[in-house]
Formats: sequence, C-alpha cells, structure tokens
Amino acid sequence: MEFAAELQASLREFTASGIVEVRENGGCVAPFSGMSWEVRGDCEKPLLHLWSEQLNLTRRVLAITDHSEQRLALAVERFGRAKPDRLEFIRREFERGARELSREDFRGRLTHLLAEQFPDETLESLATSRDLEHSLSGNYARRLLRRGSAHVAVLAVPGGESSDAIDKSLTFALLWLRRAREWGCWGMITGLRLILPKNACGTVAHRLAALDPQLAVQLYKHDPGLNILEKIDPRRAGNLDTWLVPHRESEALLNLEQPALNAILALAPQAVTLHPAAQSREVWLRFRGLPFARRDDGCVFFGINEAREELTPASRPEGSSA
Repeated sequence: MEFAAELQASLREFTASGIVEVRENGGCVAPFSGMSWEVRGDCEKPLLHLWSEQLNLTRRVLAITDHSEQRLALAVERFGRAKPDRLEFIRREFERGARELSREDFRGRLTHLLAEQFPDETLESLATSRDLEHSLSGNYARRLLRRGSAHVAVLAVPGGESSDAIDKSLTFALLWLRRAREWGCWGMITGLRLILPKNACGTVAHRLAALDPQLAVQLYKHDPGLNILEKIDPRRAGNLDTWLVPHRESEALLNLEQPALNAILALAPQAVTLHPAAQSREVWLRFRGLPFARRDDGCVFFGINEAREELTPASRPEGSSA
C-alpha cells in the first residue's frame, strides 16, 4: 500500500469514533469534532490538510510513528523548520471546553517561545495546574528557567483572558515568586518575568513602579502575530497610552465644567483635584490621585473601578449643594 493511502486509512479508522483532540509538538491545537481533513498527493510525503472555523493547518507527512488505541502520531514537515514536528491525534474520555483548550495550547507554545527568546536558559519546571493551598490560579502558565545556578520565575497570561485576570496577574506572579523561593530545592531565584498579551500591559506597568526594585520584576508583552516577546520599561508606562491634546482644549473644558464641581471640591479642597479629558469631553475628580467621580454630559457619576452611580438629589450627601 502506498504511504498516502496508508495515512488516509489510518486517519479514517482512528477518527471514526470517540472524542479526539489534535496536538502539535505537545500543545493542544483543537478538538477534531467539526473538523474536515484530506490527504493530497501520492508521493512519499503527502500533504495533510486540516481545517475548521478555528483552524487551518497543512503539513507534509513523513511517517506514522505511533498508531495505538489512544494515539495516532505523525512525523510532519513544516516550512522553514529543519527538524520534523510531531502531529498527534489523541483519544480522550470527554471533550474539553474552548477556554481550557486555548490555555493548554498557549502553555505548549510558551515553552517553545521561551526557548527561542532566552536560548541561554533551560526550562526547569512546568507548573500549570491550580495550587489552592498556595493561592496559585490555573488561569496562568507558570515556569522556572535556569541559567547556571540561578533561576528566574515566569508567569504568563494567555491571550483571550479577561481584563480582571490580567489586572490580577501581578499579584499571582508575586505569589508564584514567593512559592518558588520557599521550595528551596531550586537554588537562588533571582527575579520574576511577567508576560502579558499585547496591548494589555498599561495597568500592570504602572503598578510595577510601586514595587521594591530588589524584587527584580521584568514585564514583557507577547505579540502572537510575530510570536515574540518585547520587554516593557515600567518607567515609560505613561507613554503606553498617549493622547496629544492642545492645552487650550483642556483648559476650555475645565473652565466650562468647574463651576458645577466647585461644591464637591469644597468638601476636601486639599485632596480633590480635577483632570480634564478633552478627547472624551469628561472631567475626572481624583481624591489623592484615586479617581472617584467624573463629570460627563452635564451629569456627575461617582464610584471606584466599575461601580458608577449618578449624583442626584437622592444620592447627594447632606450639606452638599452639588
């Protein structure tokens, strides 16, 4: 039997029943359910094409390296790579959700990304599961990298995670750093690298400025398109989101809205400050730097973070005429 026909028969037999996942180089690519496939060419290296709404993958197959009840493994050739990759079809007892598959795929890709980005360091530990005893979430990928006798703790946030998970990542990264140092068996832990999705570094970068520099925390953003890590300088965090507005526009907005805010300013004149945002036509009120209210389209809304309530006669404190 020609290899192309053997490959086609093996795929048809293995995927005919049960729940199957597709993995490449150990990382989960996608569930096989809802996926189409075809084998093209009759040569010694036929092309295997897999496609679905989430996936479009074409590989040249070199050999079938394992065909058992639970696994069909292929050695495949990928353009631009000198060594063969491994494409696997794995049978599972239950089908996992898209979020869990996405996280597992990210962990697999992160291993290769760290190896390419830090070629002088060796991956020492793969920590992926939750550790409730030490408050370590399974939403993040945790790693330890070794260079000589020193180690660096790494925590990475997969793309597609919520803004809440990204905002909390620094807390979990510091917990991971402490846990790594408590183990002791890893030797000296010299620092921490926090990897965030592209365009999601602003809040964490600002918070890094409040940490002790001796913690040696480094911030990186992951560009999935180029699959590279770019180091972020927290000292330049204010430049991550910049909007250039002529001073006269900000001044005009402040002069327009301040009379309606004077009553609030009078409650704590030394602590409350006004900050015009000309691009959105809002004026923010901050109490010792913390935003607690904003004037927008003739109304005042107050609250911290996502809590927002309009200032009305019913919600106005007694003694205030705002």
